[in-house]
Amino acid sequence: MIFHGASISAIVLCALATLSSVSAVPTPDDDYPEVVPGPGMPSLASLGLTSKDLYEGAGVTGKRDLLTRFDRICYDNGCGRVPRGDAQACINYLRNLGTQRCGLSGENVVMCSAGVAIVGGSNITGRPVSSYCSDVAIGGQNIINACTDGNGLVAGADAANGNGDLIVWIEHTGC
Repeated sequence: MIFHGASISAIVLCALATLSSVSAVPTPDDDYPEVVPGPGMPSLASLGLTSKDLYEGAGVTGKRDLLTRFDRICYDNGCGRVPRGDAQACINYLRNLGTQRCGLSGENVVMCSAGVAIVGGSNITGRPVSSYCSDVAIGGQNIINACTDGNGLVAGADAANGNGDLIVWIEHTGC
């Protein structure tokens, strides 16, 4: 026994010192960057979601049902690409908003950020535009599916499903 001949108080002090050096047990979400909805967007808690849910959630499936006035582009604005998982967590968040409107009255809006990824929208008409958030998610998923490189990094822009006036973009937070 390693405490042979030690006093009870020495054993207790040793045990307390050991306990104080043990870090807190991480919660499941500690393994994932926080997913942060953009200004005016619903909170994860209000949707019954966590960052972990969005990182581990299935991707969005869907296809364009209308021709758009915008062709998807893969780019990084010189700021670098983002990990696919960060972008996918935001797309999963938007998908979970379903038929809630994701609208833009101005030029650009951030809809979500996670890790180093920002997912936002741009208005190319100059007048207010909106789409179902799930349609914005389909546009974002199209970026992820078409613009992810061999290193698992992504950046780009595409129209929201069925709405060529609302452009979804995925960028690095450094832009």
